[in-house]
Amino acid sequence: MSDTWTLQDEAVDPYLQVCRLAAQSSEYFNTFKSHPAYRHVLEHVSEDEGQKYLDEIQIDYMDKLDEVKQNDSLGGPVTYDYDKVGNISATTLRYIKNTSDIITKFGNSFDSIVEIGGGYGGLCKVLSSFIKFEQYLLLDLEECNLLSRKYLSNFDLPTMSYRSEEIDEIDENFDLLISNYAFSECHKDVQLDYIERFVKKSNNFYMMHNNFHLELGTIPHEQFVEIMSDTHDVEWSNEHGIHDAPKIIYGTIK
Repeated sequence: MSDTWTLQDEAVDPYLQVCRLAAQSSEYFNTFKSHPAYRHVLEHVSEDEGQKYLDEIQIDYMDKLDEVKQNDSLGGPVTYDYDKVGNISATTLRYIKNTSDIITKFGNSFDSIVEIGGGYGGLCKVLSSFIKFEQYLLLDLEECNLLSRKYLSNFDLPTMSYRSEEIDEIDENFDLLISNYAFSECHKDVQLDYIERFVKKSNNFYMMHNNFHLELGTIPHEQFVEIMSDTHDVEWSNEHGIHDAPKIIYGTIK
């Protein structure tokens, strides 16, 4: 499944090595979020970007703040001190903002959720503080799933499953599909397969989509919206209201 990704091998290989080592070793697990090779791919949200996410959260999160900050208790992330919320990683603020988007658009209860590119499981952890779900499937590379399985085992979550290979065996309609940039960073043939296999079969979808790899033939957000408009009512907007920023795309099945 590693050939699904458009990132260069010189970035992917060290990242996957950190995932593998963190899954196997407590020493690496305790600091993986601050490792330069890991932060090249994930956990690189800046302090200023974190403030933007904080300003855009639309749900009441303060009574859940201590629970949410559990996401920063593992992996040794870089954190910043923000007004109102104190010391917290900018990535965790992004995950609260993602969760806020989902609740505002779709509500806070789903039977089943699938996430394309689950990383270490941080969005799943934060989302679980606000959204009820019965089962959650993470689709990612094998090394990432080894890490997310270890990471999420530290928390009391509903039924979790992980898949990196043999996705053709999955025949299920999900209530909600999520992808935080990962879908937009896959090669076009993989994207088209995911659209048919997962996105079109999901009652709702929420995607953060960037157009960074169009030169490699990935699907631009305009084409994705056009494809999905056959089966879903689709809306999109610019992140932070900035034209060249990644796109936030919502879909609800017709």
